[in-house]
Formats: sequence, C-alpha cells, structure tokens
Amino acid sequence: MTELKIIATLIIKNGYNREFEEILHFIADESRKESGNISYEIHQDIKNPLKFLILETWKSQEAINEHNLTLHFKKFTDSIKNKIDMLQIDIIKKIY
Repeated sequence: MTELKIIATLIIKNGYNREFEEILHFIADESRKESGNISYEIHQDIKNPLKFLILETWKSQEAINEHNLTLHFKKFTDSIKNKIDMLQIDIIKKIY
C-alpha cells in the first residue's frame, strides 16, 4: 500500500467565511475518524482569507475511495457547491 496525500485548494465566495469554517471543521472531524485516514488538516492563507488548503494523508488509494463514498464527504461536497469560486485537488505520493 502506498501512502497518499491530497492537497485540496479552495477559494470561497465572499461572505461565506464563518459558514465555510464550520463546514471545514465538520469534514475534518469526521474524516479523522476513518480508519484509512492518517491526518487531516485545514489551513487558511494569510494573505487571502478566502483561500483554504485541506492537507490530507491517507493509507492508500482504497482509503481515499472509501472516504469519497462516506455520507460526511457527500454532505461536505453538497454544502460547498455554490460557495466556492475555485477548487483544485492534487493527489501526490512521496518519492524520496
């Protein structure tokens, strides 16, 4: 099994900061309970408070696939649909 990291970069629409932070706390708390999750961190850009980075570490691709099928992930994706201006997701692996 190869440990994988996800870097999700989101820029939210103005006016959703408080609501979005609550949504992020929810997805982080629930994702950390998953057996395939190693870490799940939420970061906010210092210069742009509308920009958030979610840094996730998973035990395997299978763990990511299982995560993507959870109710809390579906609730998260549904709740952010109309609140973001940009979303970029990168899945990376350590090579050295």
